[in-house]
Amino acid sequence: MGKKLITLEENDSLRSVHVYNHNEPRLNGIACPECGEELLDSNPMITLTSYPAKKNINCSKCDYVGYRIA
Repeated sequence: MGKKLITLEENDSLRSVHVYNHNEPRLNGIACPECGEELLDSNPMITLTSYPAKKNINCSKCDYVGYRIA
């Protein structure tokens, strides 16, 4: 017998609770080019439709603002 899969409705319910309600800035593991502290994704749920796709980033220590490839 195969692995138990969740239903589409269960997936949508989990995503709305755990992902969509969390758009506050998040650490992303990338060093700030100005001061070396860890950068934040400014709006984690927003991806810019550029080519390549990008995300807004910022540093809470030195106020650096920029973009990273999504």
